[in-house]
Amino acid sequence: MRLLILGGTSFLGRHLTEQALDRGFDVTLFNRGQTNPGLYAGATEIHGDRKKDLSELDGLSFDSVIDPSGYLPRDVEAAATFLKPNVPHYVFISSVSAYEDPGAPNIDEESAAFPYNPALESETEMTPEIYGPLKAECERRATAIYGDDALIIRPGLIVGRYDKTGRFSYWLQRIRQGGDVATPDVPDAPVQFLDAHDLAAWTLDLCERKTGGTINAIGPAAPMNFHELMQALKPTAPPGTKLVAIEEGFLLDQGIDPWVEMPLWIPAKENMEGFMKVKTDRMLANGMNIRPLAETVADILDEIDANGTFLAGASMIAETEEKLLAAWKAKA
Repeated sequence: MRLLILGGTSFLGRHLTEQALDRGFDVTLFNRGQTNPGLYAGATEIHGDRKKDLSELDGLSFDSVIDPSGYLPRDVEAAATFLKPNVPHYVFISSVSAYEDPGAPNIDEESAAFPYNPALESETEMTPEIYGPLKAECERRATAIYGDDALIIRPGLIVGRYDKTGRFSYWLQRIRQGGDVATPDVPDAPVQFLDAHDLAAWTLDLCERKTGGTINAIGPAAPMNFHELMQALKPTAPPGTKLVAIEEGFLLDQGIDPWVEMPLWIPAKENMEGFMKVKTDRMLANGMNIRPLAETVADILDEIDANGTFLAGASMIAETEEKLLAAWKAKA
């Protein structure tokens, strides 16, 4: 199979590239050559800026293209228009953030996405506020050009090896350090996340089948709450580690930033209950295989050990946590 990846050398793109090469695909990467250039000797790497010029791909044909690097509608429209004559299948990696009300209950693929907002056409810098609306419009542009041959994948939180955001690895690293670990007191709050390894494998399966349509992509395989996740991670902790559950109101009063300083925590007052309960029936019907959490944990810990450092990204610095724990204990 001849596969084109727009990007292919950062996080999900790396998983896609590695697994495609393992399957014996003829892989071409199109990117600016700024992130991990020359990382994969088995892939053809063509350098160019998708925002400015796609001419280096002129005349080349592929069976599928995967676009995990499209954020602005005009860029996705330009790529889809340019590639359509020679690439019959377009896979766009979107996000559950494309849903107009991502906190609504029972979100599935038929739930409303953000409507078109022409004011965003001039945007050049991505912010959290416009990320979802822009992704939704990117989806529409790709589908308008490719029709039933466009596959729109809407992942939730993607985790695993090569992730530099810290939104999941923070808990692994922090619990592994031991001592008193500050956590939000939300034991029953649902959590959803998907290993990039599993997402990549499934995406390649869909490429081989030329699947079209829109599909959510979220795990784990069975519903999980925050308490269950913490308990699953606790075996990696040294003896004497204690998880200290702190009330949401106290965390907010102390200025703790949800999701950023305490990843996976969204305060109840935000009314985002459905954000971690997105439906996955269509994904499962299309053959997603989600590996056990223990394999994801092992992959991340191996990477942490290889780096020999605390990964950057969403996390609480030690000084902030110490002050928080001291204030909580004083309150008690």
